[in-house]
Amino acid sequence: MTRRFYNRGGFTLVELVAVIAVIAIIAFIAFTKTSRFIASSRRIAAEADLKTIREALIAEDGGYLADMRGIAGFSPSELRLANLLIATNLYGLADSGKIDEFTTGSRVDDTWLGKGVARPEEFVSWNQTSSRGWRGPYVKITTGVFPRREDKLEPYDLSAEDRGFYPQIDNLYLSDYLRAHREISVYGFPGEPAIIDPWGNPYILQIPPPQAFSNETRKVSPEIRWRYARIVSAGENGILETPCFGVNSTNAYSSAWTERTRRMSRQAGLVDGDDFSARGDDLVLFISRNDIDEGEGVARE
Repeated sequence: MTRRFYNRGGFTLVELVAVIAVIAIIAFIAFTKTSRFIASSRRIAAEADLKTIREALIAEDGGYLADMRGIAGFSPSELRLANLLIATNLYGLADSGKIDEFTTGSRVDDTWLGKGVARPEEFVSWNQTSSRGWRGPYVKITTGVFPRREDKLEPYDLSAEDRGFYPQIDNLYLSDYLRAHREISVYGFPGEPAIIDPWGNPYILQIPPPQAFSNETRKVSPEIRWRYARIVSAGENGILETPCFGVNSTNAYSSAWTERTRRMSRQAGLVDGDDFSARGDDLVLFISRNDIDEGEGVARE
């Protein structure tokens, strides 16, 4: 009888390397597909949120703007998305000097035209008889707080200021209150409720400044500015790249308001045809107009 002996010493080095390589390739493919799926899911969720926020603002029945219509001193040109979540309205200067607008329950009349000093008044709560007033919150989406200038999502991240959530507005024809208080942003007050996108950043409401329309800034009405208002998510990279108060990725103010700068600011970076490159990976949804190039008339797909 012939006895057979088998080598039970295990895999050779070549075989081990081959197996590890196959496992690594499979893991890489699985990771790539999972990452793409997660990124796609987050983008779909963000797009749905943008539409929900827009509806909360403009719905004829139960929308924020419809409820505010007719209230003395109300203007949409200075709004922020916190208006949908807490009973607070505009910011400005009060008769008594500075007013703490971080809390709820008060409102300050619009002062962007420089028509004197604003008067703080008790915020108008919902009145069933007149069908006017605040009856929020108007959205039921994931909420958090608006970041401070120095806040970071992760220790290695850029700060909220460096990522564009505190755009430079010096010399712009906006509220003196904003220019005088560096701790607050035109997009939100630190610590106040904010609607959070799938990447952990607050959605923001961009309303172009008067300079985005004309050198004759005092002739630019709040209604004209509001026509170009849009809701923006900073997208996956967390950087607000959509131009509004300037022309670079963090919206640093530039005094060179050429026609191209104006168009980029009021059209969210859209300058020629369907070129959206200036927005980076931001998601943008206009509130009361189509997302088109007013010069070319090309609608976004």
